[in-house]
Amino acid sequence: MIDGPDPLDLRLIAALRQSPRRSVSDLARSLGVARGTVQLRMERLSSSGIITGFGPDIDPGAAGYDVQAFTTFAISQGAHDRTVDHLASIPEIVEVHTVTGGGDLLARIVARNNDHLHEVLQRIASFPEVTRTETHLALATPVQRSIADLIVERVAEKA
Repeated sequence: MIDGPDPLDLRLIAALRQSPRRSVSDLARSLGVARGTVQLRMERLSSSGIITGFGPDIDPGAAGYDVQAFTTFAISQGAHDRTVDHLASIPEIVEVHTVTGGGDLLARIVARNNDHLHEVLQRIASFPEVTRTETHLALATPVQRSIADLIVERVAEKA
């Protein structure tokens, strides 16, 4: 485990964010370091859990999931792990967070249309440990960032 990304790691992450398909050799050239250094850094960032994947970013609407919703769940006491396992079994639930406030869990759900969202919400509500839900539909997403975007900004500020 490493303490966190150092300045070279941050520059590497920023370079990968801007061009994720670049070769190790090209990254090494642009960062001014040896190819082996880049390879070692990428392996270390991955094994430490800082970089969690190299998959493509997908636009939900372009992929046929035109509806996005955020649902808060109140759950029975002591049912956190069982409820999270249930929610994880529903593929349209793309994020689950344990939260404070008016509910216990918050989920981001994607669906093809409103009828599909209704089906997903029915699967959720059928779980006996879910005592209450509140759903908000996203009408637009005017700001959307990833942690990698924050790294790019951090590197730009230091440049």
